[in-house]
Amino acid sequence: MEIERLSRLDGRLPQDEVHVWYVDLPAWETEVELLLPLLNQEEQERAARFKFPAPRNQFVISRALLRQVLGRYLRIEAREVQFRIATNGKPELGTASRVQDDLRFNLSHTSGAAVIAITQDRQVGIDVERIRMDTNALELAERFFSRPEVEWLRSQPAAEQIPAFFTCWTGKEAYIKAHGEGLSMPLSSFGVLPAPGTDGYKLQLKVYENPQEAQRWFICQLALGTGLRAALAVEGENCPVRLGQLTSKDINVNTR
Repeated sequence: MEIERLSRLDGRLPQDEVHVWYVDLPAWETEVELLLPLLNQEEQERAARFKFPAPRNQFVISRALLRQVLGRYLRIEAREVQFRIATNGKPELGTASRVQDDLRFNLSHTSGAAVIAITQDRQVGIDVERIRMDTNALELAERFFSRPEVEWLRSQPAAEQIPAFFTCWTGKEAYIKAHGEGLSMPLSSFGVLPAPGTDGYKLQLKVYENPQEAQRWFICQLALGTGLRAALAVEGENCPVRLGQLTSKDINVNTR
């Protein structure tokens, strides 16, 4: 199943779809000071604590655009979007923002890129990572991954082992974020690997002590360009996914 494209941010979200918005962070760096007022006081104070510009900008841009995207779907102003932390530590919409009680979201960012996933009435998790070629992939996999994942990684050509490691890593992180258990879920207790016959698009989940759990989830890779790996996990089977890139045509910060 191919991922369909999102051409613009119109705020319309069919019940059975997941929308993913990709943000090219460097393209928004000139807008940081215009985006900063969209953050609430706690977020602005957090931004002020960053010692270096790059992580500060990453935080400000990703949080401000998350507010803009959610506001568009909720039909409210970005500043009106409120968040709370659920009992499992996962961010969700606060009560005052829940015009649509069933709207769910997840955010991930890495060097130069951010992704936002939006859906209705189902848990969702997303993860994006910059491929770092100095990663000791096999050593990390031996420490944290399940045995089938380690064996799969070892079977890959040497030149592809590090990108393959990030394919697996992002799939696992997306599932953990969607499931909501966080660090209480050992990384070796489940496996996420490319499903046979899907050209690597679909990722296959196996929860070793609860095989039925895998049937609750759809996990796939997202093609965001060279140097990045990203994965999406969502409740449901073969959930339609649509992917778009946020630009100034979608969000005009000068007229917010």
